[in-house]
Amino acid sequence: MSLGERVIILREKRGMNQKQVSDASGITQATISRIESGQVKQLKSEALKNLANALGTTVDYLVGKTDEMTPDDILKSDPKAQYIFRGYENLSAKGREHLLSYIKYLEAEEKEKKKNK
Repeated sequence: MSLGERVIILREKRGMNQKQVSDASGITQATISRIESGQVKQLKSEALKNLANALGTTVDYLVGKTDEMTPDDILKSDPKAQYIFRGYENLSAKGREHLLSYIKYLEAEEKEKKKNK
């Protein structure tokens, strides 16, 4: 999978448009568009770091060194995941069970959406 394909997938997964990625990464929207279309295949290391941070991923994932992010990668790169994890730590056993049930519900909902596409 190319850099552009990974950027598209992550951007859409996070519900972002190119402008939002541009704002979050400091990379122009035109460059984001060229990355996604395959016209830009490599970026300087600083731009890659900024793009990875904006998309809540790692540079290794973006450049194809890894095909899947580990749970540690997700926690290190995604502030929302960090917040959820910290919140989980503060929950009682019953609260954790509720959270787990809700996550299972959301996963089933996402699976149904994909099935109906």
